[in-house]
Amino acid sequence: MAGPKPEVSCSMIGGTRRLAHAGYKTALAIVVSAFLFGCGSPNAPTPRHAIVPMPVTDLSARQVGDAIVLEFTLPTASTDLQPLMETPSVEVYRNVPQTGTPTAKSRAKDKNTERLVDTIPSEMVEQYRRGGRIDFPDKLNASDLTAEGGTELTYTVRTHVTRAKASADSNAVTVRVYPPPTTVQDLRVTPTETALVLNWSAPQAVAEAGGAKPAGFHIYRAEVDPTTAAAAVLNPSQAKLIAPEELLAQTSATEYRDMSFQFGHTYLYRVRAAEQFGPATIESADSAPAALTATDIFPPAAPRDLEAVSVATTKETPASVELTWTVNTEPDLAGYNVYRSENPEVPGQKLNSELLLVPTFRDISVVPGKSYSYRVGAVDQSGNQSPLSSPVEAQVPGP
Repeated sequence: MAGPKPEVSCSMIGGTRRLAHAGYKTALAIVVSAFLFGCGSPNAPTPRHAIVPMPVTDLSARQVGDAIVLEFTLPTASTDLQPLMETPSVEVYRNVPQTGTPTAKSRAKDKNTERLVDTIPSEMVEQYRRGGRIDFPDKLNASDLTAEGGTELTYTVRTHVTRAKASADSNAVTVRVYPPPTTVQDLRVTPTETALVLNWSAPQAVAEAGGAKPAGFHIYRAEVDPTTAAAAVLNPSQAKLIAPEELLAQTSATEYRDMSFQFGHTYLYRVRAAEQFGPATIESADSAPAALTATDIFPPAAPRDLEAVSVATTKETPASVELTWTVNTEPDLAGYNVYRSENPEVPGQKLNSELLLVPTFRDISVVPGKSYSYRVGAVDQSGNQSPLSSPVEAQVPGP
């Protein structure tokens, strides 16, 4: 027989509910804490932290005119070896090194004199990219360039993708700056058949500072993207370059013949004057650029030694005139055209429908008993035809 049922009071039920609710809150707090701070298990989430790019390690610097051109490669990964999802911005720092042997105290002081001089926002970084590297000019004040013995400047750069934290300093690079040479003026480019000829005016002679010695001129060239070639010839600032400008040559003269060009291509040139300060070579600022499309407007030479031999009619073959001449030696020769006239004073009509690839031609459209005058013209691959050869006469034998 069943015993009496236990009595359950409302207070007991309420207490049980409060205990269950407290247990749920405690369990939830433990789960949230494990998510935020990790619990040591291999699959536990890691805490969120600021993305910090790897530091730049290949910073270099050189003086061009009144600017120091900094070159470096942008980082593509963060310090936790994850790829950066956006282009980092760049901060450029400059300071003046302490003279004498540095001590811990002077190094600390030198570090404190480090000054942010330029910032490149991420959205503007691409305009300084040259061949996969950043090429950024830090323009100096006149006071930085007046010391005849040269002033040493030290640079570092930092990058960041968030405002929270920048990368560590790049490698430090020190460059000694000097008063720059005078800028080259009046750069001109003239096409010829074998070279694009550059001419410019020599900078006005000035007293050389600090033992500087003239070191000639440095010529830089880049090829222009064909889509902007026409605009670039009219206004070089409109040129879009296929690749960064490269040093083409050095010369002590104020003229240079660029023989490494190709017809049909557009080139942009700049020239810098150079001076030598001891072991250091300092370039002037760029000259105004000059752009030119190398167009082949130069015809081959007129064919020489044209000869004509008349052949009488036979039972097997009709009358004809056999022409031969000396082969042209132009490397871009495409072929020849033959012209015939009954009047030696005029070229007459072209006989061949396609260019002749060899220096011979048989004219079988002649009439026995008539006299003809022949000329030959050479044609290059750009379609330029030479002056016609001297005429030769041929009398076709009668029947």
